Amino acid sequence: MTLLKAEGAAGVFAYLFYRSIPAFFLMQPLALYLARDMNKKEACRRAQKLAGQFKDGLLALAASLRAGHSAENAFRDAAEELAFLYGKEERITCEFKRVTVRTDMNVPLEQAVRELADRCGLPDMKTFSEVFSAARRTGGELGRVIIDTVQTIAGRLEVREEIDTMLRGRQYEQKIMRAVPLLILIYMDFTSPGFFSVLYGSLLGRGIMTCCLAVYLAALYLAGRISDIQV
Repeated sequence: MTLLKAEGAAGVFAYLFYRSIPAFFLMQPLALYLARDMNKKEACRRAQKLAGQFKDGLLALAASLRAGHSAENAFRDAAEELAFLYGKEERITCEFKRVTVRTDMNVPLEQAVRELADRCGLPDMKTFSEVFSAARRTGGELGRVIIDTVQTIAGRLEVREEIDTMLRGRQYEQKIMRAVPLLILIYMDFTSPGFFSVLYGSLLGRGIMTCCLAVYLAALYLAGRISDIQV
């Protein structure tokens, strides 16, 4: 799907800036870059969603441990809570259930948690896995460890949400501004046919349109970098 969107964007650029089918094929590297960027943003959104769900899983773990359940049973209780919150098919629910399945197969809980962190690849999960393993080895208070980890993760997510709230309005404006140059070209093309013909039929004109396209793409890149704030 992302590749189709990227190919569509390349087709729009080829038509608006060159009116040339060969230009579309020359833009395939750009289409691949756009597809990769879209996939990266989608993966980032999924990771942020998974991190928020993981926080709820930790909260359920802490509640179960405070109730006096063992760590193994606490993960089982957390899986049930996550199934209630997000559904049985959600990834975070399946991951917690997988931990309980692994422990039922006599796999040490620390190893099952480490495997969960490796599969998901989230920094917060890896940190929790290391702290959890250390607490289990040293006989530390698991409930306190999990609560502290939850507070750290929750604080980071709250900062992220505050930043997203502040940037949301600017991001909408950015989307509108990205479309304005293309809409102007489309408007001029339909209201004044042939107005840009000189730019498509000469070497100088194609050079000017290439410069315009380069400036436009550079502006898109800079706008994306400015709004990409990691916490």
